[in-house]
Amino acid sequence: MAKVFNDPIHGHIELHPLLVKIIDTPQFQRLRNIKQLGGVYFVYPGASHNRFEHSIGVAHLAGELAKALKVKQLEQIKPLEELKELKELKKLKKLKPEYLEQLKKLQNLTPQDLKELQELMPEDLDKLKKLQNSKLEDFEKLKAEELEDLEKLVELENLDFTKLEKLKKLQNSKSEGLEELNPEDKKMLQRFKPKDVEKFEKLERLDELKKSLISDQDVLCVQIAGLCHDLGHGPFSHFFDGMFMDAIKRDKKGKADKEVTDNEKWTHEKASIEMFKHLLDQNGLKEVMKKYGLKVDEDGTDLVFIEEMIKKPQDEKPQNDAAQDNEHQNNDASKKWPYKGREEKKSFLYEIVSNKNTGIDVDKFDYFARDCHHLGIPNSFDHQRFVMFARVCDVEEDRKKTKHICSRDKESANLYDIFQQRLSIHRRACQHKIKMAVEIMLKDALILVDDHPDFKIKSSKGEMLNISQANGDMEAYTKLTDHVFERILHYQEGRKEPSSEEERKKEQDLEQAREILQRVEEERKKEQDLEQAREILKRVMERDLYRCVGQAKEIKERLKNLVNDIQEDGKDRDEVNNVTLTYNMGNEKSITKEYSYDKENSKTPEDKKKEKKEALEKIKEDLEGKLSECSPDDKFEVIDVTLDYGMENDDPLIKAYFYRKDNPDKGEPIPKSDVFSVLPDWFSDEMLRVYWKNPKELTDEQIKTKEEEFKKVFNDWCKENGYKDLNKEVPSAGRATSGNE
Repeated sequence: MAKVFNDPIHGHIELHPLLVKIIDTPQFQRLRNIKQLGGVYFVYPGASHNRFEHSIGVAHLAGELAKALKVKQLEQIKPLEELKELKELKKLKKLKPEYLEQLKKLQNLTPQDLKELQELMPEDLDKLKKLQNSKLEDFEKLKAEELEDLEKLVELENLDFTKLEKLKKLQNSKSEGLEELNPEDKKMLQRFKPKDVEKFEKLERLDELKKSLISDQDVLCVQIAGLCHDLGHGPFSHFFDGMFMDAIKRDKKGKADKEVTDNEKWTHEKASIEMFKHLLDQNGLKEVMKKYGLKVDEDGTDLVFIEEMIKKPQDEKPQNDAAQDNEHQNNDASKKWPYKGREEKKSFLYEIVSNKNTGIDVDKFDYFARDCHHLGIPNSFDHQRFVMFARVCDVEEDRKKTKHICSRDKESANLYDIFQQRLSIHRRACQHKIKMAVEIMLKDALILVDDHPDFKIKSSKGEMLNISQANGDMEAYTKLTDHVFERILHYQEGRKEPSSEEERKKEQDLEQAREILQRVEEERKKEQDLEQAREILKRVMERDLYRCVGQAKEIKERLKNLVNDIQEDGKDRDEVNNVTLTYNMGNEKSITKEYSYDKENSKTPEDKKKEKKEALEKIKEDLEGKLSECSPDDKFEVIDVTLDYGMENDDPLIKAYFYRKDNPDKGEPIPKSDVFSVLPDWFSDEMLRVYWKNPKELTDEQIKTKEEEFKKVFNDWCKENGYKDLNKEVPSAGRATSGNE
């Protein structure tokens, strides 16, 4: 039976029995031990909430939004159903007199009598069967205006497509496109009003709307996807698949083996899908899903649908040059519907849990409300208002109609609150200076014990896996949570190390003794690494953290952003070939840079992202090298911090659609100029941070002296490389000018 949960954010929420079954499994209960905000808990004492309660909240909101959309869909269909009913009655009114006589005796008709109504269509026969308890007099009570509507509808139905198109032209012009019509047809068409055609077109859409109608199975699948979307998170949430796994990839860079390849492709979304499959198999829940009407057997469309909502399937890419040429020749193939769980008629369902187009989804709705509650900061976004105004609309996209979740046009400015709230949480918590220091220390500690034998995890095949390998086996991964912190911190001392002398006495063969001694040395090295990891975590608990000795923004990157936004003298961006940009740095020398805008640039977004990442790695290496030259005995770590609205530097609402009050079934974009007059010039801000891994034994005076030395080196590096040192006064805004050549 359904179960009621008392949630501090959403109040009392009732979940479907199948969701309760999923919650009551070891794989889902694991989320109780994974902090939602990772290292933020070491900065904000209230941020103790976990992925467990967040996942339940997302499941609840996913169901609420799906049900609200379904109600509005039914509201769209209801008047069309009524219109269809009138149309069917009109068909009965047009029957020949002899059939009307039979109709009067409708209650006494047999199936054989019905077969004798040869001129009726099959749907008319069905209608007659349903009307066996009705009286003919009921049909004659229709109002005059209803009869007029019916007559027009019947006439419209008899028109072919070309005549309908001409009718539309007739409504806009008295002569355009009507030459082919004979006077009789033209006279007949002129009696129709635009609203008559609109009624007929809506009636034609009835079957289409019914096919896109949200079913109970759809709602249940959406709730399951919301519940299970974070099953794949590792210790301290995004820390594991971000900072820790990135460090593992760097350590193994250049090694061509399966493990490295798997790590490169791994994401917590992929792990969520694998954990979901593991959860179903280990707990026999597929049979339970069948019981509630979900398809999980050979066709398995509902299982596929749930997985696709957690992670969008990758578009199939050409494997060779010939395939690439073929792809360029056939643009339609590249736009093929990528999903298999649901047809394109229900494309909007993929926007509920994880919206890849706009980022407006119930995952954010829950973590905004939950994170702000536990952080003690205000939440400016009201997700309940969004649900109230959301509806499924038709949108003209790529020369065809697609269905999207749209908001009311008056809500466009309020939707920016979603992304402003995201920025606020990231700026104040997720990218906090001290939080990042804590996570760097956690990363260093985990890497030190990654391959330690006492921290290996047993897999489903009986193999002992490193911490970084556990994500490839769901049985092992189920055992990996935030508890690894406590295991390292309170590791039992006093383990008996193998003595080389004792081993020598047991072994007679000298070569074997040498192998034993080598193993002893390796074991001793692992114990030293473990002790070092413990010391790092002890420092975290004592708040003796790594020191942030510098923050800087890249001026050149900010200037490049201006190239994308520049519009001067009414010229389109594609007409601007060269742009000269000047950045005023206050009392220091201004920076002037010229950029070329390459409108023929064929680089894909993935290529640009990879190129940017490689350039950033080189910058980090260069900066770490400069600081190491200053103090060879010290260690440093440079990280990049991005604060944005969730879509890098793009306006997050550029792909959002809105409907008007007078046309609630049609969605369309709203120009930025019509939305809000106080929007940022850039939707993304990036900076570098430098952390000094200061030794524990230094005094406060020694730390202060070294910090000043490192800050000076950092400031000099910034001047040479087009960065603004944020330890000093923030500069004034830049000015851009454009010119064509």
